[in-house]
Amino acid sequence: MKLKALTLNGFKSFADKTKIEFQPGMTGIVGPNGSGKSNIIEALRWVLGEQSVKSLRGGKMPDVIFAGSQTRAPLNRAEVVIELDNSDGFLKQQPPELVITRRIYRNGESEFLINQKKVRLREIVDLFMDTGLGRESFSIISQGRVEAIFNSKPLERRVLIEEVAGVLKYKKEKHRAQKELEETTGHLNRVADIITELYQQKQPLEEQASIARDYLEQKKQYDYFDLNNLVLEIKAKSQKRAEIQAELAKIKDLVAKHSQSASKQEQLTANLHQQQQQLEAKLDAAQERLVELTKQKGYLSGEEKVSKQTREYQELQRKDTSDRLEVDQKNLRELKEQEAKLEEQLAQVQAQKADYQAKIDRLTADANIDEATLNEQVEKLRQELFEKSQEQSALQSQHAYLKRESEHSQSLTASALAKHKELEAAYQAAKEKKHQAKADLLAAKETVAQLNQRQAELTSEVSKYQLRYDNQKERWYEASDILKQAQTRYETLKNVATSYDGYYQGVKQVLQAKGKLAGVIGAVAEIITVPPEFSQALEAVLAGQLQNVVVTTDEAAKQAINYLRANKLGRATFLPRNTVKRRALTTKQRQILASQQGIVGVASELVTVNAADQPILDYLLGTTVVVKSLAEATVVARALNHSLRIVTLAGDIVNAGGSMSGGANQQRKIGLLEQKQQLEKLAANIDLMKSKLATVELEGNEAKQQLTASKQAVQQLAPKLQAAQTKLQQCQQQFDISQVELSHQEQQLRAEATSQEEQTKANMRAQTELKEVVAKLDQLEQAIAQLKEQLAYKQEFLNDTRTSQAKNQQKLTRLKQELAVVEERLQSVKLQANEVANQIKRLSENIAKAKERLAILKQEQELRHGQVEDLADKQAKVKQEHAQLEQTVAKMIEQRKTLHAQVAQAEEQLKRASELKAAAYDEQSEKARQDSKLEAQLDGLLTDLADRHELSYEAASKLENLETDIDYVKRRLKLLQLGLDELGDVNLGAISEFDRVNERYEFLAKQQDDLLAAKAQLEKSMQEMDGEVKRRFKQTFEEVAQAFEEIFPAIFGGGRAKLSLTDSDLLTTGVEIMAQPPGKKFQTLTLLSGGEKALTAIALLFAILKVRPVPFVVLDEAEAALDDANVVRYSQYLQNFEGKTQFIVITHRKGTMMNADILYGVTMQESGVSKMVSVSLAQLEQ
Repeated sequence: MKLKALTLNGFKSFADKTKIEFQPGMTGIVGPNGSGKSNIIEALRWVLGEQSVKSLRGGKMPDVIFAGSQTRAPLNRAEVVIELDNSDGFLKQQPPELVITRRIYRNGESEFLINQKKVRLREIVDLFMDTGLGRESFSIISQGRVEAIFNSKPLERRVLIEEVAGVLKYKKEKHRAQKELEETTGHLNRVADIITELYQQKQPLEEQASIARDYLEQKKQYDYFDLNNLVLEIKAKSQKRAEIQAELAKIKDLVAKHSQSASKQEQLTANLHQQQQQLEAKLDAAQERLVELTKQKGYLSGEEKVSKQTREYQELQRKDTSDRLEVDQKNLRELKEQEAKLEEQLAQVQAQKADYQAKIDRLTADANIDEATLNEQVEKLRQELFEKSQEQSALQSQHAYLKRESEHSQSLTASALAKHKELEAAYQAAKEKKHQAKADLLAAKETVAQLNQRQAELTSEVSKYQLRYDNQKERWYEASDILKQAQTRYETLKNVATSYDGYYQGVKQVLQAKGKLAGVIGAVAEIITVPPEFSQALEAVLAGQLQNVVVTTDEAAKQAINYLRANKLGRATFLPRNTVKRRALTTKQRQILASQQGIVGVASELVTVNAADQPILDYLLGTTVVVKSLAEATVVARALNHSLRIVTLAGDIVNAGGSMSGGANQQRKIGLLEQKQQLEKLAANIDLMKSKLATVELEGNEAKQQLTASKQAVQQLAPKLQAAQTKLQQCQQQFDISQVELSHQEQQLRAEATSQEEQTKANMRAQTELKEVVAKLDQLEQAIAQLKEQLAYKQEFLNDTRTSQAKNQQKLTRLKQELAVVEERLQSVKLQANEVANQIKRLSENIAKAKERLAILKQEQELRHGQVEDLADKQAKVKQEHAQLEQTVAKMIEQRKTLHAQVAQAEEQLKRASELKAAAYDEQSEKARQDSKLEAQLDGLLTDLADRHELSYEAASKLENLETDIDYVKRRLKLLQLGLDELGDVNLGAISEFDRVNERYEFLAKQQDDLLAAKAQLEKSMQEMDGEVKRRFKQTFEEVAQAFEEIFPAIFGGGRAKLSLTDSDLLTTGVEIMAQPPGKKFQTLTLLSGGEKALTAIALLFAILKVRPVPFVVLDEAEAALDDANVVRYSQYLQNFEGKTQFIVITHRKGTMMNADILYGVTMQESGVSKMVSVSLAQLEQ
């Protein structure tokens, strides 16, 4: 087999895919330190299955991936592929071409492939095992490997021979066989211990199983007769119960008949009572009404006097207000006349002021006017005077027309105002009528609503009290039935307890004869008091011991036993107070219990008894521990080494010694303790039921009284509600009519108001226009007067233009003085006018308030007048109603006497009907009690049948070969019970336990034989493998030693060397190397120089290659410690293996390079990235 090529991709410094092809002969790989030469060798070891990260110079396996450089990023995958030529069949059962690939990713995942097929790493390692090729074989020799040979101990050098001998797989097989042998020996020891323990358990279990089988045979017969006894008892009691139920059905019919009669009489009595109550209520109401009417008469008389005084006072107020109103109105008229005069005076003064001002202005303006200008102004004034005169004529015609229209409009307005007042009065009357009708309607609605609400409340109360009464009645019957059933159950259990049913025959006879036998205290079940939560546990753990009889002394026990024997009444176990010894836990046992989980307590401490019986209790339960669950029970029992009896709250038991019992039946039978607790609980419940029944009866009577009162209230309310509803209808009709009338009046008033508003607007427009025309005429008249005056002045001024300036100046001064007087007068008139206006305003406000007050007084007088009329009507009605009520009350008193007599008679008849009903009901209760008692007895028998035989009565009665003579059945049961009692306590689990132990004993014995055979076979296989290893090791050692002795002088140029064994045992011996280089003495390898050691080690490796040639060898600077002469010998000697072995040599030595057939150079042109360069030396020489 030849190494064809090695491809590196991303492995360490080989970032780029690099393929190295190997030729036959020696291939040298050279390069400076740190260039990546050794990475090629590590890649070769890695692809062949190297798993040691440390040997690959890394911290973890992903470190072999290219980690990046200054110019390149890290890679995420490394891959190495080796191609092998297996055409010579060196690797058996492999193809001629073999390609092995190994990949690793940055996340640590790896892939292994052989010829592109995924495999496991182990398959690659196994492929090269014992071939001389592999990750730790001698085919890869480094400088460190050479040093390891001469530095190692003789025993460590043994590995070199073993690799050549190919015994590695035998050593692995032997190691695996040794582990199996150790496991087999351990199994044998454990099986032997178990077999010994099972043998010790087997003997006593066999005896117990035999007794248990005898017990089961007798128990089978006992169960057969017990089944017959139960079937016959159930049949007899069922027939008796059927007879009682038939009688009970007849009595129920009689009860129903008397109940119906009593109900009818009760209803009749209730109706009479209701009539009586209604009559009493009406009478009370009538009498209350009489009192109320009497009060009203006095009240109305007082109201009449108060109303009269109020009317007189209101009349005085009205008269005083009217007088003040007349004075104010008179003063107002005078002030308005004074205001008109002042306004006229103010207008005159203002006109005088304007006239004086105009004159002053003209004198001032015309002081320097010449004659031509005056002529021009005179002509202009004449023209303006003409135009103003024409305008005055037109306005006078318009004024006459508007005056006529104004007078016509005022006449229409007066007529409309009178009509509006009439409509306003009608509207106010309709509005008042509607307001009153609405008030009446609201009052009527409120009354009806209140009465409806009251009726609803009363109806709800009737329903509530009826339901409450029915419920209380039903509760009373149910409570009564439950009480009778409880009493029946109590009597049944009490009879069972008194007659000691459920006890063994002998125990029953002793307990019934307590009066005859001195010193008998009672059964254990009678003397102990057990909390309910522990009853199931103690029922299970005590079992038959509950029927042990406690006596005062052992003499009393002897007397009772003699009594049973003499009368052949059965057997019983007795516990004398004076001889029974206490049982108690040791201090160590209590300490162990204190450290365990789930401990409830010691059974004797959970139960109470009289002080005299405490030793009995300690004897029975002093060494019994109560725990919560079965899991905790097993743990506690194991901690106590199965020295105590452990019982769980569910009744499962772990006995002292290790046996366990537990489980449950489909129907759990009531035990003696639970029966006692039920009896006590029933006694307490019956007292409570009687108290509750009395409470229910009292509540029922209260509900009945409340129901009667509510029904009477509903009947009394009905006529009031009818009257209120009638009044409501009348008020609604009156309100609807008033609403229609008000709507009609409102429409008429609105139409009239709209018409009046339009007429008023027209009048205002006409008055406005008239005023405007009058104002314009006044202005025109003043303007014309001024123009005439100016024209006269201008003409006069024109005629007197030559008058002296002194005269004009005097005239101007006089006019200014007169103007100042006029302005002062004008200011005085304005002040007077303002004062008059303020007085007019105050008087107007006083007049308005007086009118408002008069209107209010008028309304109050009208209202008071209506109240006086109403008061008179009320007085008349009250007197009339008072007289009628006096007659009604007298009639009601007579009716009350009659009803009293009827009620007394009805109550007497009801009493007789109730007595008949009670007698029938008592008889029914007695029959029901008998039926319940039989039912309880049947339930007990059916429960016993289900518990003890897991059969229903129907299924049991269909069985074949049943006995029919109950006396014979009872005799047989008694004899069989005696036989079972003589057997005493029987361990029924011993049968299955013996079968289980015996089966396991036989199985383990067979397993022991199989293990012994397997052990012998393993020992034999190991001996055979040791023999093969010795044979191969000896043969290989001799061959290697012979080759070493031949190769050493050839390499050293003389001298001699020898391999020797350090021990005669070929399995453990070491290998010692003795050498004598030329000129030296024969001595061990450790005494040679460093170069001699290295060359000797290389000679040994060459010897191994000679004995066991390999396809290729990798030498990683193996000659580094040699001098140049020895390097030449080393490299030349490699040529001797040229035909058999490829050499891949990593070297720095020139002598080695010179003898290589092809050289590969490893460089780092780029920092951190290795590159390959190849040179064929053979081609260079040619």
